[in-house]
Amino acid sequence: MFLGLPFVTLRGQSALRFDVGSLKLHVLGATLWMDEFFVVLLATLAVSFVFLFVTFVWGRVWCGWSCPQTILGDLTQALASERARKRRRPARLALAWGTVAMVSAVFSAATLWYFVTPWEFLGRLVEGSLGPVLGWSWAVLGVTLFLDLGFVRGSFCATTCPYAKLQGVLFDRATLVVAYDERRDAECIDCLACVRVCPTGIDIRDGLQAECIACAQCVDACAPILAKFGKPTLVDYFFGAPGDRPRLLRPVVLALGAASILAVGGTVVAAVHAGRESLDLTASFSSRFVPRMGPDGRVVNAYDVALENRGRQKLTLTLALAPVQGRATVSPDRVELAPGEHRKVFLVASASGLGAGPVVQALLTATGPGGDTVRAQVPMFLPRTP
Repeated sequence: MFLGLPFVTLRGQSALRFDVGSLKLHVLGATLWMDEFFVVLLATLAVSFVFLFVTFVWGRVWCGWSCPQTILGDLTQALASERARKRRRPARLALAWGTVAMVSAVFSAATLWYFVTPWEFLGRLVEGSLGPVLGWSWAVLGVTLFLDLGFVRGSFCATTCPYAKLQGVLFDRATLVVAYDERRDAECIDCLACVRVCPTGIDIRDGLQAECIACAQCVDACAPILAKFGKPTLVDYFFGAPGDRPRLLRPVVLALGAASILAVGGTVVAAVHAGRESLDLTASFSSRFVPRMGPDGRVVNAYDVALENRGRQKLTLTLALAPVQGRATVSPDRVELAPGEHRKVFLVASASGLGAGPVVQALLTATGPGGDTVRAQVPMFLPRTP
């Protein structure tokens, strides 16, 4: 999913990408602009609640089955296996290091595909024109990941990961864990298979430990050995301590489940209603232009106008200014915007019949071909003399 998602396009944009240049987030066919990023905050809260809910019920399934540290460690397991051999084979060791280098290069590049499209990245890579930003970003990410997979590996989970340190707070006595069945301790033959395969180097027989990532490699190691004696594995998944009765519907689980549903629902509603305006308009009085009155008695003001087309079609906007009294014309009165274009326009307004000054409020409108209209209130200053 991580490698393939950047290649998926929906409605002409990446399924998930943050465009740094335009500060827009493309997600599943929708586009969120910077002033709509409150949806990202809501999504973060929703993910947090869901994460807590899953942890209280199923323990560290994220760590064992979905965490990039675990998955990439599995992809480069050959290096750890070759190091563990008493007599190392140089050719296989070199191949294992090559695998680590390849995985580091590919996944660090894929990380950048969530900021530039993979087609742009690969095209510039072939042309040798990645540039300093992409080039150095790829190099730093690649070297960091190479050092992680080559030397740190599972010890990161055991010593550094904050989620492991929170395990005691996020678990209760009915959470799903990988545990050693102490009731059958006499059946253990001390083969140490469960210890040798543990990526974090713990002994599961010592009880639940913060370093355990619930990868279940100890289960896979113990099961075939005990099967030779006609007995089930001593290490397995249990809801709480071995022998305890599972209690899935607990108050904390129900509360987190309800909070997760509300948070996810709120995020969906906010995302649906965010970004529905295809146009955006901001205007302010231009300090570069002194208000003046022409020989015909018309008042002339100027404004700095910022227009943004948030749609996917080219637009021709009609601009108009309506003071609270009198009439006004603007120049230019039409502006064309390409899809996603942000343009600043120097707008000159000429008005008559404004009455007494010194300031009259006016409403600037920009209207699209489909009738979509955005408005901004601006002042009109009336000079005393021509």
